[in-house]
Formats: sequence, structure tokens, C-alpha cells
Amino acid sequence: MNSRLLKTAALFGVTTLLTACAADDPSVDSAASVREGENPYQVPFSSPAYLKEHARYLEEELFQIGDTPVWDYNTPNRGFGNVIMIEGDDGLIIIDTTTANEHAAVAESAFREISEKPVKAVIYTHHHADHINGAGAFIDRSDAESGQVKVIATQNFLRELEDENQVTAPIMGVRALYMYGQLLDPVTDGRDYHVSCCGYTLGSKLGTYIPPNHFIDEREELTIAGIRMELFQTGGESASHLAIWLPDYQVMLTGDEIQGPNYPNLHSLRGTKPRDAIKWVTAIDRMRAYDAQYLVPSHGQPLFGREEIQDMLTVYRDSIQYTHDQSLRLINKGYTPDDLANAISLPDFMDRDPWTREMYGTVKHNVREFYVSYISWWNGDPAELDPLPRLEKARRLVELMGGRDRVFAEAEKAFAAEDDQWAAELTAYLVRIDREDMSARYLKAAALRRIGYATANTNWRGFYLTSARELEGSVVPRDILMAMQKQRFNPSQLSTGQLLSLLRFRIDPQAAGDNAINVAYKLADRDEVYTVQLRNSILDIQPTLLPGADVTLTLDRALLDELFLGNISYADAIDQALLEVEGSKLKLRSFGQAFDRDPGHPYLSLR
Repeated sequence: MNSRLLKTAALFGVTTLLTACAADDPSVDSAASVREGENPYQVPFSSPAYLKEHARYLEEELFQIGDTPVWDYNTPNRGFGNVIMIEGDDGLIIIDTTTANEHAAVAESAFREISEKPVKAVIYTHHHADHINGAGAFIDRSDAESGQVKVIATQNFLRELEDENQVTAPIMGVRALYMYGQLLDPVTDGRDYHVSCCGYTLGSKLGTYIPPNHFIDEREELTIAGIRMELFQTGGESASHLAIWLPDYQVMLTGDEIQGPNYPNLHSLRGTKPRDAIKWVTAIDRMRAYDAQYLVPSHGQPLFGREEIQDMLTVYRDSIQYTHDQSLRLINKGYTPDDLANAISLPDFMDRDPWTREMYGTVKHNVREFYVSYISWWNGDPAELDPLPRLEKARRLVELMGGRDRVFAEAEKAFAAEDDQWAAELTAYLVRIDREDMSARYLKAAALRRIGYATANTNWRGFYLTSARELEGSVVPRDILMAMQKQRFNPSQLSTGQLLSLLRFRIDPQAAGDNAINVAYKLADRDEVYTVQLRNSILDIQPTLLPGADVTLTLDRALLDELFLGNISYADAIDQALLEVEGSKLKLRSFGQAFDRDPGHPYLSLR
């Protein structure tokens, strides 16, 4: 993988969760990177005019919000997300911090041209990585830990951060790189690309998230550096969301409840927990009630003027409710997810450029999530309760259609007729049966590329074009995943409980079996204790010392971090007297062998 891919693969804080006791990784799947020259099905580059036009909303620019002491830096360093500064009497308040220190540092430098006052507080509007990972550009971690600087978030922030950014970080990280177009070549298929909600590049260096030390439960009024603020929990775009009202300036800071200059992602294709559309609508209604003169989202440009703000908020929330309500109307008529996607669209009279343009969310993918959230993953047909495995179904269908060559010929015919969706679907069966069928892979890649070039929605465009590169072998998801694990996992940003909890999702039941092993951890420098119980091929983690531990490990937290990173083995730590072990070392070895170190082969199209 080239250096650009290695850098961009360092996107979200993906967790390795490994102990040095486990077995070596399995060999790389050779089919993933098979290449036989260039793709013979050449597709000339193109992009919709509106895709290029829409980029104007994401131009790097520093705005002062009227005559108020509020500044909004749109996409600093052509990054991903905004940073907002409020200048108070004796200090600054920073709201959201982008995806990476390298972007946040540009905003920090610009803010220092305005004021040299110290930062008194950092506020996270919610837990997503593009709002928290540049905090270290503005404050030192030690100042937050001592309470000298407030780091403010909602009361459920840490839980949501763990569930969405950490638990599913490996696969979500890979999917995010596809969705945000970070693996595209900016000279070829990445031309004209931007992430329509938010900006351009996610950043390549380690993030500097700093945990909150002050939590908002529902609503709280605060005065910091002489700035009066009302912070209230909204919970729409994400469950941890809050908004900020500045009553002395009529400024509403929305976070991602206004998700940038486009129709919103009511479901994110990168992977996320279900988003509650009605809470989202309610959140916007609460903002409408404040009658703001200035509205500052955390993505895109600010809005000025009550009339324009009220119009935008109304049509934005109405587009969400319309999508939701029409989905439920048709679900009750018996429509399935596919039916919903083909039946519902936003009416022309709701068109507001850019706020209801489907550049980020789409009605087609949003409505499918409502079916799952309200009804089931299952469409109600018993024939689909326990369907044939995908591979077996592909084999039977290809045989029924006359065999591989007949199916391939039909796919080529469809591609020649620019019936690209059908060409992609037909070749998908062939690739599923034989992942080394390069002719089928190249044809599917070309079909996806042509669809992608015609697609203005940047999420869909990112998936189409990056998946084409995967099929051709220039993007290998396993390599990306392993690079993220090595470069982005920073255990020091997690509490000990969160760190140990991540081990739960790496238990291999074939290796663990019915072993019952209790491992006690004593963190000598933090006066923390935990017992990790392996039983029934699950881990139960308790923040106490339970009786009957098979092995007790006494160590400093810094060493635990190094063990998770794989920078030192348990054996070496014991030999160097860094790790004290009481009890059975054999049990400790068996415990380590219970973990799955194989990152898998998380293909998206090559499967």
C-alpha cells in the first residue's frame, strides 16, 4: 500500500485489543491483491456539475459571527469539520476540534491572531471523531485532568463514544475511508471529490482527543470567561448530542443537528447505531424556539438573519419528518425496504439548495433504516428467514443462467449498453464464486466506476469508486485495517475499564471453549483494580478484585497500554520485572490464547 494510503488509513481510532500471548496472524489472502495489468474496460472520468458547484459551501474560511465574539473556521487546512471559538473576558471557549491535530492546529494559529487569551473550556457537541480528535491542539491533557480547563460533553458521551467509535471501530474505520473517498487518487478518480457535509481530508496523524471532565445532564446554564451559555441535550444526529445557545448574542451553535449543507444522513453508510429521526426533529424544533439571529453549524458556513434561519430550520426538519412519516405510512401497507427505497422521494416544493439536496444523506438509504428500526431486518417472507448462504446461492444462480461464460457475456452486453447496475449485479455473482476471476472483477469495477462518476452524492460516490479500486487490487481492506490498528490506536485516551472492555469483542469461542479463568489486574500507579473473568467463551469485567483469581497481574497503566499496543510482550515484561505475576503462568497463557488476532478480510465488493 502506498504512503498516501497508509496515511489516510490512519483515520479513526481503531483498536488492536490484542495480547502478546496470542498466535501469529494468518497469512494474507492472495486473492485480495491479484493484478493482471490494467483494467481493459476503460471509463472516462466525469463528475456532475453540481458536485463541483457544491464545493463552494466548504471553502476554507474564517468567519466572525456578526459583531459577536464568536468565530467559526470552516474546514481549517481543508480538513473535515469546523472549529468554533468564543472569546470571553479572560479566556477562550473552543467548540469542536475536527478529526486531527494537523487541522485543529491551523485553526488554533488563526485564533491566536485574534486573541492570546488562554483556553478556559472545550465543548464537544457530540462524540463523533470529527468533533473530538483535535483537542490537543488547544489544551494540554494535564490541564483537563486537573480541572483547570473544562472539557464539556453530555452525560452519555463516554458510553456512545465506546459503542460507536471503539466497539465497531475496525470495520467502521474501513467503511469510513471508502465513504469519505480517502483512498481515491486525487489526480484520477478523486478529482472534484469532497465530503459534502464536512470538507476534504480526514488527516493522517494521531488524534489528540481529551476525555471530558464536565457532563451536561439534559440542560445546564454556565458562565465561562464571562460568556453566558445554555447547553441542552438534543440527541438527534447522535445520542450524545448537545446544542449551545448564547443568549447575549442570539447565537445558536447546532453541532451536527444541522449536518452541513445537504439533506442529512438519517442513517450513515459507514456504519452507526440507529439515529432517532423524531428526536432529531424535536432537537431542531427546540432550536427554532430560540429565534436565533445567527446559526452556526459545526460543518459548513454559518447563517445570518432570523428569517433565513427559520426558513432553513423548518424545511430541514420537515425533510426529516417527511422521510420518516412516509416510510411508516408505506411500511404499514406492507412495503419492504427495497419497496420503500423505490417509492419515496422528496417533493420538488421542498427543494432548498443546499439544505435538502441529497449530497450526503439520500432518501433511498435513509428509508431502509426505518424499516429495520421499527420492524425487523426480515421482510416477512418465510423463504428469507434462513436463506441459502450467499456463495451457494451464487453458484446455483450462475448454473441456472447457463454457467460462468454465459453470465459474463450478458454482463459485458449490459455494460456495452450502459446498463451498469445490471452489469455490476451479474458480475458480483461471478466474483463471489471465484475471487480470482479477474475478468469479472475488472468488469464489475468498470460498471461501478461509471455509476460512481455519474453520482453527485459524495457518500455513494466514495463507495462506488473505492470499491472499483478494491476489485482491481489497488485497495486491500485487510492492509488498511492493519495499518489503522498500528497507527491510530491510542490506549491512553481510554479509561482502564474501557480498555479492558474492548477485549470482549476478540474472544474466539473455538480457542476459549469452556475454559474458566479469572485474571486480576492491579494498576499500581492508579490504585485501580479489575477482575477479568473468562467463562462460557465470554469476558465479564468487574472493577473490583474478586476472590479466587487464577493469576494476578500487578503493573503500571503505561505498561498495560504498551501490552495492548504490542510494543512489549508479557514474557519480556515479566523478564524485565515490569510485570509482577502471582499465580499460574500457564493459566495466563491459556487466557491469551483465547483471543482472536486475525483482522479478517473485510472486503466490501470482493466477496
